[in-house]
Amino acid sequence: MRFNKLVIIILLFALNPVMAQDEKKILFSVDGEDVYNAEFIRVYEKNKDIVVDDDQKDFEDYFNLFVDFKLKLKQARELSLDTISSYREELAKYREQLVQPYLQNPEATEELIREAYERTLQEVNASHILVRLEPDAIPADTLKAFLKITEARAKILNGASFDSIARIYSEDPSVKTNNGNLGYFSAFSMVYSFENAAYTTEKGDVSEPFRTRFGYHILKINDKRESPGEVQVAHIMIKKDSTVLRDPKDQIDQIYMKLERGDDFASMAREQSDDLGSARKGGVLPKFGTGRMIKSFEEVAFSLQAEGDFSEPFETQYGWHILKLLKKYPIPDYEELYPKLESKVKNGSRSSYVERSLAERIVKDYNYVTFKSKLQKHNSIEGFEQSEDTLLRIEEKYFTGRSFYLYGKDIKQKGMEEIYDDFCNKMVINYYKENLNVTNKEFALTYQEYKDGLLLFELLQREIWKKSETDSAGLQTFFESNRSKYTWKKRGSLVMASCTRLEKAELVRSLLMQGESTASIKDKVNEGATIHVLFSEGKLEEGSSKLPKGYVLKEGVSKVYEENKDNFTIIRVDHLFGPQWKTLSETRGEVMNDYQKYLEDNWVKALHQKYQVKVNHKNYKELKNRFSKS
Repeated sequence: MRFNKLVIIILLFALNPVMAQDEKKILFSVDGEDVYNAEFIRVYEKNKDIVVDDDQKDFEDYFNLFVDFKLKLKQARELSLDTISSYREELAKYREQLVQPYLQNPEATEELIREAYERTLQEVNASHILVRLEPDAIPADTLKAFLKITEARAKILNGASFDSIARIYSEDPSVKTNNGNLGYFSAFSMVYSFENAAYTTEKGDVSEPFRTRFGYHILKINDKRESPGEVQVAHIMIKKDSTVLRDPKDQIDQIYMKLERGDDFASMAREQSDDLGSARKGGVLPKFGTGRMIKSFEEVAFSLQAEGDFSEPFETQYGWHILKLLKKYPIPDYEELYPKLESKVKNGSRSSYVERSLAERIVKDYNYVTFKSKLQKHNSIEGFEQSEDTLLRIEEKYFTGRSFYLYGKDIKQKGMEEIYDDFCNKMVINYYKENLNVTNKEFALTYQEYKDGLLLFELLQREIWKKSETDSAGLQTFFESNRSKYTWKKRGSLVMASCTRLEKAELVRSLLMQGESTASIKDKVNEGATIHVLFSEGKLEEGSSKLPKGYVLKEGVSKVYEENKDNFTIIRVDHLFGPQWKTLSETRGEVMNDYQKYLEDNWVKALHQKYQVKVNHKNYKELKNRFSKS
């Protein structure tokens, strides 16, 4: 059910005064430690549909269980079970899991997913110039690289061709063959900062300089077009190989002539293609989009129009090729592509932007001061290894240069300033996580429930479960004292036949009445691999759920019982047993459960004697009346 904002406000005004009062009302105390109405109400409301009915007596039972629960927690803390390493480690894992929903940034994530989808629909053709710079470069080298890329951009804006400037300035090795032209690409093909520059720069324009982990870049946007999606092709390749006495061009031409005459493409690929990986699959390659293959290969693949069309031979640096179009895959709609986009956003280079957005949101609630100017004291992060200078303050928590060094010392693909920004974001988020139980009441209550639940588990393990498992003499004594409780009803030693068809079941019944063995019956009824009858043997009590409804144990062969249209059952009882006492081995699980309850009941009685419980009867009656009317 969905409520509008007005209804929610009305409910809050209606409920808050009661809850505020319940927070202050003491329901009972255990050795002077107060338990308030609100805590009991919260737990009762959460569990009443599972544990209790709505009548008044069940409220009393649940209240008594809650008091017992508090007594157990009291003893657990007195025994310092909350300090043992196994408990603390387990609690830390639970806390990390509980925190995760509070670290979600759905608005930022959704925005990035939508942006990625819109970019998936469009491709960009860009040329670029790269001036290389190590992520941890010193300021002097950074300035030198920035001035170089700025100079290159200025010359282009003053009329020089991008290609000529790229050949002079670019430090990307591929510039020698492509003049800086990267071809067409789409979302997720490049690091996110590079992609951003490409999609936010207009066609024909040159971008402002921007930095990635590779160095400084500028882009010229040559074209933008609608994305053609993906294609799947099969190919035949003849390698250029100087060690083989053949002309690859002649060989590919001969293959092309045979294909034009109608020879099968897949067979030709298996027999002739030098790409052994795809040859054994008839030349079939995985589907791909733009930017995933070399440019010439990609252009031919996307130029094929109809499924089944094949290209003329064409040359790449790897050899000669012929492609056959198998299928075109247009871009799916947003809903269909959403899970894949969401995974890429959360696990790719965009994830840091989601984290940054989260940090920017939560930092507004804190007294937060950065000291970025102190980065100038050292040329690299190693200079902060022993530094006690404050580089960040969040409320009253100070983070030194040493903590900055420990965070960033192994990060090799980012500059010091970028690492510092990430460090500040991470510390803010960590501070938020560490203080959630103080700042977020909902989290604090849930976390407390986990703490109490784990602590109770440790206590029960110690006081009940381990004792019952190791105290074999006590278990035997308990069993002997309560032997009359553990008895077999009337039982039968029987054979049960299950059949899939009525005529087969009637045949099985006839053979059972004639005294045939189960092995002989299976040979006569089953037809090779087709199984018509299955047998099971053993002892079953009268009324067992494994027996057909309405069946009464008696010696001999039963009628055919129709369980459903595909299941027919016949029973042969060979011997009947009257009611008997069970042995401990036959009922160990049931006895163990009862013994554990016996131990727990005696333990709880001892706790009531050890600790003083005082109930505020006025508040108790008020709650009892409140819930008996609901």
